[in-house]
Amino acid sequence: MSTGFTALPTNRDRVLAFWRYVDEHNHAALSDVMTDDFTLTFLPSSLGGFGIPVRNKEQSITFLCGLPDKGVASLRIKPTEWVETGDTVVGHYHATGELVDGSPYKNEYMGIFRFRDGKMVYMKEFMDSKYISKIHS
Repeated sequence: MSTGFTALPTNRDRVLAFWRYVDEHNHAALSDVMTDDFTLTFLPSSLGGFGIPVRNKEQSITFLCGLPDKGVASLRIKPTEWVETGDTVVGHYHATGELVDGSPYKNEYMGIFRFRDGKMVYMKEFMDSKYISKIHS
């Protein structure tokens, strides 16, 4: 299945498509947009990467498509500020959505996304660790 991901005009557009696939829990689309050597790192490191400091492609897809099992039922990303240069996008964004218990989800992030040949090579995501610790306690 091809998502048309590599045909999107900018890497910023690819980041937004990536988040749409995450919210749709679309395993096949996420697999299509990541390189085989893709890695995902959640930061700050004090969070412990939610059990795995650096995830490979399959671990990342399983984690991202399994957000409802981790308490996050829906997730919408709203870009605040993006900087794109060459093969890298750095973004400040907010996520809103709903937790599985019906309460609102609201978090703030900074992400670094690296691309090669139109596919995502890695993602490093910094989040509001105080908020994440609160909802996962």
